[in-house]
Amino acid sequence: MRVEQVEAFVKTAEHGSFAKAAMAMGMQRSTVSAAVSSLEDELAIHLFERSGNSLQITPVGQSLLADSQRLLQSATRIKQLSTQHLEGIESELRIARDDALPEVFWHQCMHDLHTAFPQTSTSVYLLPTQEHQEFIDSGIVDISFGVNHTVDPAFRLGMIEQRTVVSPTHPLANLAQVTESDLSQYTQICLTFLQRGQLVVQNQIGRQYSGLTMYELIRDAVLRGDGWAILPSTLTQPYLSQQQLVSLATETALSATFFQCLSRQANQKAATWLKNRVADALTHELKAG
Repeated sequence: MRVEQVEAFVKTAEHGSFAKAAMAMGMQRSTVSAAVSSLEDELAIHLFERSGNSLQITPVGQSLLADSQRLLQSATRIKQLSTQHLEGIESELRIARDDALPEVFWHQCMHDLHTAFPQTSTSVYLLPTQEHQEFIDSGIVDISFGVNHTVDPAFRLGMIEQRTVVSPTHPLANLAQVTESDLSQYTQICLTFLQRGQLVVQNQIGRQYSGLTMYELIRDAVLRGDGWAILPSTLTQPYLSQQQLVSLATETALSATFFQCLSRQANQKAATWLKNRVADALTHELKAG
């Protein structure tokens, strides 16, 4: 039993005639008819009742149709996976990322990735960038994306500005110039991450702080008026434009923050596609900001 015979049977059953099946398959009618007849001979059953130009699937043919369709799907998948391997497309891509780029971007990005590489399975792990290197080195993930202060130039996708922001109702919002002493009097909402088994608080200035592991959680806490924070401009710009957040004029310049990509299989196609897509989005976000 060959796949071509099963396909001829399935297409004939779906279209109701050899002629229509042949047209759908781009073959001669006689070739399709011969393939079905050959399959019937091999199985020693009749798949169709033939009467002149009329063609009717038999009860036994009907009972075999669903399994035959599944067989074709499996055969197609085997061919696709083989082609994928030969073309250097990953069967699996494990991704770590932070949330410095908006979630709406990541939702569309992953949808487009699955459309471009339908046979590539993906998993996404959301965690602070400071933890990415360990996950890459240990082989837990294949590629990672996020913002970091210290990045090897070879891994930089771009630079992201930072903003010191508060809610318009926060007392700091009323100050024309804000000093570190002013900031230290109020709760700071900080990024928290694991480092050598210990929780580390990033950019802590005062003694009062609330540590969170995601930028969006930090931004939401600031929107509620729970404190002030230093955040990537990619997450604050829309809220600044809508006057839901206020950018503070501080006496201390913020250090540069880079968007990085670490990878274990940078030359494979799905990983390369994703890296390029993120780089394009980052350029767009920075221009919009």
